[in-house]
Amino acid sequence: MSWCVGVRLVAATVLLLSVLRPIPANQTIITLPNTSGIDGQLTANLGVDHFFSLWIVFNNDDVQISDESFTILAPKNTAIIEDDGLLHHPELVRKLLMDHVVLGPHLDVDNVTSERSVTTLGGRTFTLSPAKEGKLRANGANILETKLIRPNGLLVVLDNYLFPDDLELKRNKTKTSVVGMIDVVNVKEERKTKTSNATFIENIMQVLSLLKSGVRVFQHFLSRSNVSKLLTDDEEYTVFVPTDHAFQRWHPIDWGFYPFSVPEFTESVIINHFVKGNLKQDNIKSGHVAKTLGGREVVFKKAPNLTVNGASVVKGDTPLPKGNIMFISEVLFVSESVVSRLHQQHRDKETPPLLAFPWFGAQFLSHAFLALERDRRFSHITRFLNLADLAPHVSGTGYTFFVPTDTAFEELGLDKMPDNYLSTGEGLEILLNHFVKGRLYDRDLKDNTTLTTLGNKTIHVRRSKENVTINKADIVESEVFVYNLGTMFYIDKVLFANTEFLSLTKAAPLETTTPVLATTTVAQKFTTKEVEAVPEELTETGGSLPDVLFADAEFKNDTTDVPESTTNSDANSIRIK
Repeated sequence: MSWCVGVRLVAATVLLLSVLRPIPANQTIITLPNTSGIDGQLTANLGVDHFFSLWIVFNNDDVQISDESFTILAPKNTAIIEDDGLLHHPELVRKLLMDHVVLGPHLDVDNVTSERSVTTLGGRTFTLSPAKEGKLRANGANILETKLIRPNGLLVVLDNYLFPDDLELKRNKTKTSVVGMIDVVNVKEERKTKTSNATFIENIMQVLSLLKSGVRVFQHFLSRSNVSKLLTDDEEYTVFVPTDHAFQRWHPIDWGFYPFSVPEFTESVIINHFVKGNLKQDNIKSGHVAKTLGGREVVFKKAPNLTVNGASVVKGDTPLPKGNIMFISEVLFVSESVVSRLHQQHRDKETPPLLAFPWFGAQFLSHAFLALERDRRFSHITRFLNLADLAPHVSGTGYTFFVPTDTAFEELGLDKMPDNYLSTGEGLEILLNHFVKGRLYDRDLKDNTTLTTLGNKTIHVRRSKENVTINKADIVESEVFVYNLGTMFYIDKVLFANTEFLSLTKAAPLETTTPVLATTTVAQKFTTKEVEAVPEELTETGGSLPDVLFADAEFKNDTTDVPESTTNSDANSIRIK
């Protein structure tokens, strides 16, 4: 392994250790886009995986994930970072990454005809400008490719960084090699000390981060769990780490319910992958039973290969200073029946299919419309929605819709009005006054709560043991979830409307006597917040079970960068003594 590659590997290790330190109380919360739709296989195919590997710097930061649309401008692997020492400075890496992210509507890179200034998440401004032969440039970098990331992201591939001058650390370049070698020696000593003093969780995170791929999902969930609070310094532990393939079994194809989108369930699963005691594979007897930190039992069998609760154990222990890691082929305590029951309890976590019809840019409105259309109690609201130009006002996702039943419209004589009676002017405002921004649950409708509608009216909530009223309307059915896009509450009156007011509302003449289902009336791009991002973890595709557990090639071939480490020839794992 070359000296330069060794510097990169050791520096990356120091970077990981630095982000595992406790978060200062006064640290600012960082807002990042939800990048769950960008998996390792995609970044590798596009040749930008080096850039995305730097995102581990945010692992233990106080981070807030935004579901807002985003654009990430990712430099190709061939782009040069002038100074390897950058990896010693996580604050610079954070700045570098945030200066390549734009939150908000996607950059319309296909229609740039003149220079345009764009502000990044890090506060820097770069220029989009057309170049010769129909190409486009971002600052001095050429845009090579764009990739739409479902449901609300855009990935733009560049041939260089947006602000390449920022990548040079201010030091004497003539002394780089000497200083660099001194840094390597100091880093090794520092790492050796920190490893011996680290907690069991920190040691696990360190090992998982050094693996090239295959265990990122568990690492992600572990970093957000409270398992460390259940561990004591005077105990040793064994952790069973499922591979990414094990988690992928429960990942819906395109849309559906993902059980690990339920935080309390995920926390329980992670806790039940830890047992007390430093178990070794060679010493475990068939039939041995151990109890997890969550109180569940795991049973080992050897017939002929070792399994735990029926899940195959990858051969070879991965010892740590305070315990052991075993890699397994399945996620423990997750089954079809468990997931089915969880799904029934958490319909609000189900992700929807992407609809291009009736309103592509208004996913909540489209799915709500189709759901109501199938229910005979809502023939009037659907015919009025059909001809009202609501999509620009209710675009994207994240809404609560108070839906009047047919009897509510009939009370006002609206059942006799034409379909376009509420399509414009004050009639349109009546419809808008049934929508509230934000996805509300029944628990949010507390007594004396006030809500502001999209028509800028105020709704007053009154709650008693018997019922909940919205202004003078009773809620007749609560929490009708429109996937994870929003919520509907069915009510028995039309809000902010009476017969006197409606008599003044003029309906525009119909151009046809046949109801015409609404077509797309907004731009065929996501321009606002879209589907609640699920899941939040990184996913990995390809490779067989043992293969995905190999360490990075440079690390595997030169163990001098990890003091007192050895490699088990029988196991695709890393030993740290």
